[in-house]
Amino acid sequence: MDRRTLLKGLGAAAVGAPVVSLAGAGSAQAAETYHVALCEQAKNQILIHARDKAWTPANEIWRWTPPVAIDENGKNTWTLLSDIKFRDTSAFGWVALVTASYGKVGIVNIGDDDALLWSARPYGNPHAIERIPNVGAIVTASSEASYRVDWPGFLTVYAPTRVDDPSTLTRVQEISFQGAHGLWYDGSYLWALGTWTLAKYVITGDHLDTRLVEVWKHTFPERYNGHSLDTDYSDPRYLLMSGGGVVQRVNKATGAISSWTPSGGGVKSYSRVASGSSFWQRATEEWWSHRIQFFDSSGAFVENKELSGYGYAARFYKARVSSAAFS
Repeated sequence: MDRRTLLKGLGAAAVGAPVVSLAGAGSAQAAETYHVALCEQAKNQILIHARDKAWTPANEIWRWTPPVAIDENGKNTWTLLSDIKFRDTSAFGWVALVTASYGKVGIVNIGDDDALLWSARPYGNPHAIERIPNVGAIVTASSEASYRVDWPGFLTVYAPTRVDDPSTLTRVQEISFQGAHGLWYDGSYLWALGTWTLAKYVITGDHLDTRLVEVWKHTFPERYNGHSLDTDYSDPRYLLMSGGGVVQRVNKATGAISSWTPSGGGVKSYSRVASGSSFWQRATEEWWSHRIQFFDSSGAFVENKELSGYGYAARFYKARVSSAAFS
């Protein structure tokens, strides 16, 4: 992959936090020029495309394809990419956080041959990854049991002996969390979403003493089957989550959960930019879709976007605003 320039100085709330200004800075026109990061499973790759351009090879902004890592059963553990986030770091600049449902998670050094800085295998069908700035820890969410733990889903914490050196990350904690699918760090707390629960954790300690401590949780009265968590770029006081056939908004201060439009079953991810426009990946073919659907600020459908000129139909699993601005 050719080296790409990343735009700097865009004012993240904290090192490693999402850059809200990239989602449109409150301008409807700017919002429509944001970049969309896509987990595409037909060719097992991460793609970035601009909202306002056709999704053709000529317009492709960035692509990452994982290496092959064959396990003891002959399976490539980097198969079925299921999460992508971009975080700014003091040592490496922008990095990509990636997961694959067959087992692997990792940190990609964007712009330096897009090589892996670190990877691990938490097991249990990984679906989400997040980085905790300042302490340099990584948290992953797995939706199923593993050979180590007989829990139907769990969170794994990896902590470093040297904060700026991902190669020193070591597994230090596992927390039972049924059907764990979504993770988001908001600058103060780590939020996790699963089958029955939305929970908020504070990060304590540092280096190998880093731990997650639960400070609040909401248990849904019926099986929610939570899938994604993301910030609301139009109002960062809120998180947006999908599950149980709905999209909902969470007040981070009070924990109040409110309904949202659009809503629908099978939504694997939902993102809202600063102008109020939004998009989602809603599974129409088993767990994936050939297209991403876009909506205006009222929640009314605007258009579908899909790959064009690639010679195959995409299998999108997740889509979110790319917080790293590629030039």
